[in-house]
Amino acid sequence: MKKSLITLAMLLTFALGQDYVMFNTQYLELRNGQHSALQAGVKKHNDKFHNGENGPKAYLWYVNTGPYSGQYSWAVGPSKFSDMDQPLSETHVKDWENNVEKYARSHTHIFMVRDEAMTYNPENETVGENILMKRLLVKQGDLSSLAKVEVAVKSIADVLKKTNAKIARRVYKSAFRTDQGDVILVYPFDSWASFEGGLQGLPEGFQSNYEKINGKGSFKANVSDVLSEHINGITNEVMTMVK
Repeated sequence: MKKSLITLAMLLTFALGQDYVMFNTQYLELRNGQHSALQAGVKKHNDKFHNGENGPKAYLWYVNTGPYSGQYSWAVGPSKFSDMDQPLSETHVKDWENNVEKYARSHTHIFMVRDEAMTYNPENETVGENILMKRLLVKQGDLSSLAKVEVAVKSIADVLKKTNAKIARRVYKSAFRTDQGDVILVYPFDSWASFEGGLQGLPEGFQSNYEKINGKGSFKANVSDVLSEHINGITNEVMTMVK
């Protein structure tokens, strides 16, 4: 219990007392396969209650790959923890029940807080229409594992910055530990053709550039070996926005 509390404190400390970008997310699993009805219902609900005028906007993505492929990801943001203190009106709750929960079961609630030190975001974008989301589940037990994974992930951002890479790579941390990843890498993309070279998300020739800056064999030592030792796996989710 003591270790769990320490880990939670580590995950939350980076977000407190500073301006931060957070997305409040959950998955929507269809009840009866009514994709069109759910999409229309979410749009109606978002337009009425999450349009960005009186609070954060909400977005919907279709999940193409990963453990929840065929489902949807609904996200509100950028938001703050204080937004959770605002009570929902009865009208708001009823609208969600009639337009969203009627067609889908909501589950797996995640608060994703962006870590600016590990992020490379040259265009200063916040929301990507099409994204590759890589979730890293850090091993429990050794409290240094998260720190070591963060160093490895940050080293990639450092090289992206030094080489003026033509991609964006936004890195989030889960504020409250779940089985859906402690460190979440988000790569926006324009075309599915970008995956023809693999599911890395990084620019072509990145490993070579990394080792030009950090030395021969450094990518394996600083990134691959560290992740192999300190995470329990990676999931790849390709999501496309539903407008």
